[in-house]
Amino acid sequence: MIKKTFFAIMAIVMLNSCQTEDSQFSEIKTNSYEFTVNTKDLSELLSRNSETACFSTALIAGQNYTAGRIDVEIVNEDGIDFVYISYISNENWIIKLTHLYAGDKDGIPETKKGNPKPGVFEKRMDYEANIISDFEVEYKIPAEALSDCFYIAAHCEVVKIDEKGNEIQRETGWGQGEGFEGDSWAMYFEFCKTSCKSDIEDPTGSQR
Repeated sequence: MIKKTFFAIMAIVMLNSCQTEDSQFSEIKTNSYEFTVNTKDLSELLSRNSETACFSTALIAGQNYTAGRIDVEIVNEDGIDFVYISYISNENWIIKLTHLYAGDKDGIPETKKGNPKPGVFEKRMDYEANIISDFEVEYKIPAEALSDCFYIAAHCEVVKIDEKGNEIQRETGWGQGEGFEGDSWAMYFEFCKTSCKSDIEDPTGSQR
């Protein structure tokens, strides 16, 4: 009887221990800082080439199309450095929704199979109104909240429009980089602050 009681107690302890470990491994760790988001109406511009971005990678839509690019730069505002991460689409692609993660690689929310979970990335912006003018989405993050080198997973949904502004194609998009371990084509890329210099003044008077 004593042996049975002992083994029963041990089984309960081991079960609770396993459950605790499972919950620890399934917990999603994300950074706690907040994003500041600005949007720009660039529909009247034929070209949106930036001369200030110190890093740029293609925005790939539907795995087969180049729908624009993801730019990264560091801007000094009143003595404080900010990292700007911008989604910039080509003139025929409209940005409908974005999910952005920026931080340590092991903090990217993923499924158990190694696929990213963009729905729980740090910030989500939805552009369902007046989509014709939404060609750029810009995230502003305090540079001190990020490591010297960190990882960016830039996800979005884009639609292609014809000359009349009608939607003719809808795709998922990712900033081009390395693939995740899962079976999706999602991507992430690394950025190091040393790639940028924040002491160059731009025409508006801000330091970049």
